[in-house]
Amino acid sequence: MAACVSRTCSSSPRTARATSLKRLASSSSKAKQLEALLFGVGAAVVWGFADYAAALAARRVGAVRTAFGMQTTGLLSFAIVLAALGRWPSLESGEAPYALALGVLGVASVSALYRALALGPVAVVAPVVASYVAVTVFLVVIFLGERLSVAQLVAATVVFIGVVTTSTDSRQLRATLGRPIPGVQVGLLATVGFGIWGAIFAAATRAYPWPAVILVLRAASVLIVSAFVILRHIDLTVFRDRRALALATTVGVLDTFANALFALGIQSGSASIAASGSGAYPIIPAILGVVALRERLAPNQYVGIAILISGLVALGAVS
Repeated sequence: MAACVSRTCSSSPRTARATSLKRLASSSSKAKQLEALLFGVGAAVVWGFADYAAALAARRVGAVRTAFGMQTTGLLSFAIVLAALGRWPSLESGEAPYALALGVLGVASVSALYRALALGPVAVVAPVVASYVAVTVFLVVIFLGERLSVAQLVAATVVFIGVVTTSTDSRQLRATLGRPIPGVQVGLLATVGFGIWGAIFAAATRAYPWPAVILVLRAASVLIVSAFVILRHIDLTVFRDRRALALATTVGVLDTFANALFALGIQSGSASIAASGSGAYPIIPAILGVVALRERLAPNQYVGIAILISGLVALGAVS
């Protein structure tokens, strides 16, 4: 009896230590998931400002020139920052396939987006394209083996509903009911493209250091856009205009910074939660449209913003 009591007593500290370690691991995991969410939201905010600047630049110099300017200045600025900080990454041959795939997908998806918006109607095309977040989360769960809890899945679904609602203008939507919608099919291509881009980017930043991934991604994108510019004999002298160059540079710097934040979110441990956080993106263009352009949101868009914020708060609470 005494021996039994002794064994029980000696095993008690071990049990306590094991319980303490489990709690510490659980707490660390939750902290990493919350960190991934915050980085994802941060990326969404910066992407929102970048796309707003891109819209202004495209109106001034056109979409292709804007793409060339932002990719080039994004690459140069990122390379300068890495060199100045002494963080220049060692590049590996295995990064090349990721860079090529991301470069092609990025350029093709943006082209499809612009084409879809041109065909319209925007009220239908915008929410279709905004749903790319669901594609990324689905692919990450399937191919990278991530798992979401039931509470996280519900919160992510609320975020997705908020994204679509915020991107939809019900006033224009009512006017298009019953009419052919030519831009939807092209918009779906953009949705799938952006969704796959997010999943491949997640896989790349899991396999290699994120500075190297972004550097080779930018380099591949510059080569692809430059080839298109050369083949189409597109004049780039418009960038002698300082305002045009400043806008393109702003887009390039912001887009690269957003990619870095998204990569940090992925490396925090949960690409699916980082991707869900990046779904906050539609809030920024909506707010900037109201503040800077004096646009009026549809009532459902205000509801969408509230749903989106609620979903993000809930996702943070259960992560």
